[in-house]
Amino acid sequence: MKRLAVNEQDKPHFNVDQVVPASLAAKRFGEVRKKAKVIPQFISENNRIDSVLLDYKEYEKLYMELEALSELSWEINLARRIEKADAANIRYHLKEVMGKNGYEEFRRIDPNAISDEELFE
Repeated sequence: MKRLAVNEQDKPHFNVDQVVPASLAAKRFGEVRKKAKVIPQFISENNRIDSVLLDYKEYEKLYMELEALSELSWEINLARRIEKADAANIRYHLKEVMGKNGYEEFRRIDPNAISDEELFE
């Protein structure tokens, strides 16, 4: 997965009450966990943020948003490539459009694994 550089101004903001030294977090894990259900807790080690503890529902929400954005990005890139090819009257092989990994995943799909009812909802 491609890593994006994060500008200092784009990093998450938090207050000092959310920062817990790792040694204290280990001793008072139950208390830190309860706080994390309300607001994320940032675990520090050697005066640097090392980990974040947050409520599972919040994690799930972030995960779903990231998945949706990832899929949207894929769809936008695909649409751009199709637009470019149409404008130049160029045709590409599906493997080129989907990328090697995407194409291999596509080829592994069993067409009989999806019922007609599911397919034509």
